[in-house]
Amino acid sequence: MSCVETYVTLRIFSDSMHPDEISAILGIDAKDARPRDINSKYRPRREHNLWAWDTRPFESTDNLDHIKKVIKVLDGKEDHLDKLRALGCEVDLYSYWVGNGQGGPFLHVSTMRSLCDLGLEIGWDTYFRKDEDA
Repeated sequence: MSCVETYVTLRIFSDSMHPDEISAILGIDAKDARPRDINSKYRPRREHNLWAWDTRPFESTDNLDHIKKVIKVLDGKEDHLDKLRALGCEVDLYSYWVGNGQGGPFLHVSTMRSLCDLGLEIGWDTYFRKDEDA
């Protein structure tokens, strides 16, 4: 595997719910919470509240380890996620992945099944670094 750095973020966006309300329903404290700011120069901050929890500083360079860590944190919280969706929240996973050669992130069938059971889509933000030793 060519991964040199990775982490996964559980993101919850809401037009109306404050991040503190999301924490209360989910039973997990956010690592990053940005309440909606109608005066922000950034459109996403004007339009949405953001609640986020990520796998940093977990040091593994195996993207699957990070995804499984999120799945473990959400174990038993399927109903909480469904409630947030019913209240208009958008919930997903986003993976930061940096590689230095061939290969890329992948999912095992069991991991895909777990993500489906939680109703989670996943996307990747991928970068490639040219290392002299690669």
